[in-house]
Amino acid sequence: MIFIVVFHFNVSLGGHGIIGKEISMRLIPNGNLGHIGVSLFFMISGAALIHSYKNNFSIMNFFKKRLIALYPMFWIAYAIAFLFLFYVNLSINHSVPKWTFILTVLGFDGYLLYRTPNFYILGEWFLGCIIMLYVCFPILRFLMTKYPKLLLIGVFGLYFVLVANYSFEMPVDRNFLTRIPEFLLGMYFIQYIKKVNIFYVIGAIGVIALMLFKGVSINPMYIITSTGIAVFVVLVYIGQYITIDKIKAPFILISKLSYPIFLAHHVIIDQLLVRFNGATLTTSESYCLFIFTCIVILVISVYLYKLSNNVSRYVSGLLIVKK
Repeated sequence: MIFIVVFHFNVSLGGHGIIGKEISMRLIPNGNLGHIGVSLFFMISGAALIHSYKNNFSIMNFFKKRLIALYPMFWIAYAIAFLFLFYVNLSINHSVPKWTFILTVLGFDGYLLYRTPNFYILGEWFLGCIIMLYVCFPILRFLMTKYPKLLLIGVFGLYFVLVANYSFEMPVDRNFLTRIPEFLLGMYFIQYIKKVNIFYVIGAIGVIALMLFKGVSINPMYIITSTGIAVFVVLVYIGQYITIDKIKAPFILISKLSYPIFLAHHVIIDQLLVRFNGATLTTSESYCLFIFTCIVILVISVYLYKLSNNVSRYVSGLLIVKK
């Protein structure tokens, strides 16, 4: 989440014509910071799901929990952002086909924006992508349990063939089929690996160093996948040795708030940077703007998290009483 917020803040500086020092780095010789963040997002999602559903699994219970975890907060955040932007812009975009609002309700507006104009305003394209991966999870879990080696070989074989011969209109890195390997590796890590040894780390550091400092002439999608996996391995290795609660605390907080941050950060960054359109900022001013933006994102995400939980509990209470 930190990688993604930093990347989008840096992109927004240019989008608003702001001349200033970028926070950390945005572009690397073989991609950008956002690609790494998204790749980690898919691997962590796969790992988290198999951790929760390693032993007992009910497909109905799984989809029920996924729906509750995803949609109420998304709908609440969207309603707030929609009304706020209506107030700011003094209008609603009437040129967008009304039927496409169903894509927003389902969480696929950002994912399918490349194909048709719609009412997308918050979240990211990978909300729709992760929903598709959730749909695939029961099948992947079953095959991983029964045929782990065959599944891994088959998925990566299909991945290499698909990427090498890609001909779809949807960008290759946004196609959920090309993100299954990352999602699956997160699952395999929890199920079979659990701990990273130093030999994995040495290899991963070599891949990261190559991707960060030297241009590589291979398909960009292969670069995204390999870099994301390498960073995941290194971060997991570091995480194994973090045992002090005070160091863990901020990461636990960001983890808990990652979904509301993910939903809200784009709109917040865009609205805060409007005030600086065309400005020239010093390095310290750029960092002040970034810190202020992060504080606002964090505060709004906390309230969104609490509001969503309260609404979910209220609705659940009504359903229980009604039943």
